[in-house]
Amino acid sequence: MNCIKFFVLILSGCLLGQSKVDEAKLKVFSPDENSAVYNQIYTQNFFFGNFGLKQLVSAVPINLKSVKSIKVSATPSDGKTVPVMELYYDKDGKLTQMKVLESFFGKPMTVDYKYRDGLLEEETISKTEKGKAVKEVNQFYYAEGKMIVHDFRDMLDVYSLNGKVLSKRSYMNGSLVLNDSFDGKCRLTTYKGKQINKVCFSNLNLEFPLSIDEYTMNEDKNGKLILMKDQTLEIKKNKEQEYSILNNGKEQYILKLNKDMRIQEFNFLGIRAEKVGPVDFKFNYTNY
Repeated sequence: MNCIKFFVLILSGCLLGQSKVDEAKLKVFSPDENSAVYNQIYTQNFFFGNFGLKQLVSAVPINLKSVKSIKVSATPSDGKTVPVMELYYDKDGKLTQMKVLESFFGKPMTVDYKYRDGLLEEETISKTEKGKAVKEVNQFYYAEGKMIVHDFRDMLDVYSLNGKVLSKRSYMNGSLVLNDSFDGKCRLTTYKGKQINKVCFSNLNLEFPLSIDEYTMNEDKNGKLILMKDQTLEIKKNKEQEYSILNNGKEQYILKLNKDMRIQEFNFLGIRAEKVGPVDFKFNYTNY
């Protein structure tokens, strides 16, 4: 399974010099009507990002109104219940802090969010590395109808909206290193001019019913690297307040909501062929 996708790809080495950007023009705080949409998409469903399901779960109408905190615990089939994540919100429903606990991510981590005029301005990641406290700060800007993130690695990510799907262009020292583009409903990702990934959506508004095809680089029978379909993720409604998530046609997760349309339980059904056991995640809430 994928690690939580909070951070951009670590990019280094030879940088492209063909496409340049004036960073000073982008590192301004000039929001528009889309800025809040960027924030909502960026901060929602962090928990599900650990399973590669952040976008798929967006199709489910989850109610977070008046939520003050969410605490998520996990119970494996052969173990005891442990806390894995905590999320805290202000009275306006904005995420203010996320705690990822050691039992979930391997290392504990706290992420704090600072807002300006109701929009994300700063994201601070606090953790410990080699016995020392480390803080990594990402700065948010808004210009030309886009959201810009200047991260702690000095990478500049320029986000665009395609329906409710984010795409980005990543720059280092003004030079383009990573680029997302769209071909119909497919997002194509290139690194140093070479295609590395493709994701195709059944609809770009991430509305139910939703399926997502993911392609990665693999060798064909002749040893040539080409994009090949890796998996198809699909979400289906079983009954009121219960959904199944399928991976290549096989049920892999079950998502259950309570009567208030909040997530009550998320069940990972395990992968028998890989001898990975099931895990049940439960969500507990406090309210304003």
